[in-house]
Amino acid sequence: MGYMAGLFLMLAGCSSETLKVGLYDGTTGKTTTIVYSKHYDNGVWLLKDRLGLVVRVEQEKKKIPFTHASAQAFRSFVPEDTLTTGKVSITLWNFDSVPHQVRFKRMVVRSGEMDFQNHVITAPAHEQSEIAAGHVPIFNYGKSIPLTLEVEVAGKPFRIKLELPRRTKPQLKQYSSLGAVRPYPWGARSVKG
Repeated sequence: MGYMAGLFLMLAGCSSETLKVGLYDGTTGKTTTIVYSKHYDNGVWLLKDRLGLVVRVEQEKKKIPFTHASAQAFRSFVPEDTLTTGKVSITLWNFDSVPHQVRFKRMVVRSGEMDFQNHVITAPAHEQSEIAAGHVPIFNYGKSIPLTLEVEVAGKPFRIKLELPRRTKPQLKQYSSLGAVRPYPWGARSVKG
């Protein structure tokens, strides 16, 4: 019964903007509430110390049709709004003195995939380049999004496995402040050199 009550509190705390999760400490008897935003993101090096990639997903509060038989079977056990839409954007961070081209092939998440149709993005030297990539189905109450991204850089294919954590409200504020150390491999480093 306690498990169901905890689950209920977690689900009841979800809106289009946030997810509130209560964590009970049995030792102190206190409950701490964590407020997650609607933003997921993470970064990785494509070319060590020269070209970084950040994938961002912004949760949109929309019901989407269930397209897979497993999702339809799952639907009978969970609330109707289990899946929602995630708006995907990708940013290339070019720390190099030469431009780099990245060919985007495919991105796969647990509940669906996105075909980039070999779209090529050129990252100019010492600049950030961002694109709106499209939408993918995501779990409405998730705290992270595991994904696989297939790209090609300078003719070499990469298959990147990445976990996008759902950022808390305090984390978003911290990471967006002036001179902040971002949660990516390049930290506070600027592309401008």
